[in-house]
Amino acid sequence: MKINYHIKFGLEALQEQVRCRYSLQTRKKEKVIMHMKKWSLPLVFIFVLLMVSACGTASNKGTASQPDPAKTETPKDDSKQNSDSENTLAQIKKAGKIVIGTGGNYRPYNYMDNNNLVGYDIDWGNLIAEGLGVKVEYVTGEASGLIPGLVAKKFDIVMGGMSITEERKKTVDFSVPYSQDGIIAVIKKGSNAVDDLTNIAGKVVGANAGSSFEAAVKTIGGYKELKSYPGAPQSFTDLLAGRLDLVAIGKISATDYIKNSPFGKDLEIVGKPYDTKGVGVVIRQNNPELKAAIDKVIEDKKKDGTFDKLTNKHFGFTLDK
Repeated sequence: MKINYHIKFGLEALQEQVRCRYSLQTRKKEKVIMHMKKWSLPLVFIFVLLMVSACGTASNKGTASQPDPAKTETPKDDSKQNSDSENTLAQIKKAGKIVIGTGGNYRPYNYMDNNNLVGYDIDWGNLIAEGLGVKVEYVTGEASGLIPGLVAKKFDIVMGGMSITEERKKTVDFSVPYSQDGIIAVIKKGSNAVDDLTNIAGKVVGANAGSSFEAAVKTIGGYKELKSYPGAPQSFTDLLAGRLDLVAIGKISATDYIKNSPFGKDLEIVGKPYDTKGVGVVIRQNNPELKAAIDKVIEDKKKDGTFDKLTNKHFGFTLDK
């Protein structure tokens, strides 16, 4: 009997433990269900909003990929208004000065004399500033960087003895010519390296970087090597040192260097001028007002005799107008 009592007691205890665990699990489930009911409505609301938004986005994408032809407008080409017909001339007059980019090492067009910037370009630049009724400021740099600097609006115009070429006219405009020049070959006197610029096969040629002289040599072709220089003094130095066979350069500059340099007596010009072109003031594109104003100054100075005086002063001869 005692043993049966203990068994009965153990069975009852086990049943009670099972009932407690079942009750605890039931209460947990009820809490979970209540928690889910509590958040179910907000979750459904958020889901509906997401579906509506997605449908709206899809609808917008469809409209963008297939625009209504009736509502589509042809974009206006404002390049001329926003590029440089900003009116550089008006800005120059407002500032009271014109900024001119030049080389500073290309005699007789522009060069330093006793720390003063002088030359044919400088005289013309002063006349242009006077004609516009403003002061003038010159900024010097290597010839190869003048046109990029102009396009980047570091200067208002460029006066660097630059020939008017079709290649340059793709990126900039030019005034009417205020000079003209042809390209010739300069050799060391007595070397007989070449007899003309067109006969440069197998030769080492020097030319100013970014110049029309350099472009002409590339067009002629057949040379062994083409070396670029910041200016004529550097290329002539290498020519005299035997590192070049010839220098391709403008006839006006070559004549001036031979006449005025202490080393000029050791150099000579050979052959005929190649590809003679006009030399103009370089202007950013889409600036008709500025171009017209500069053209007027040049044409007026050709009529009143100033043009002839300046060419005689700097070149020693006159040029065709």
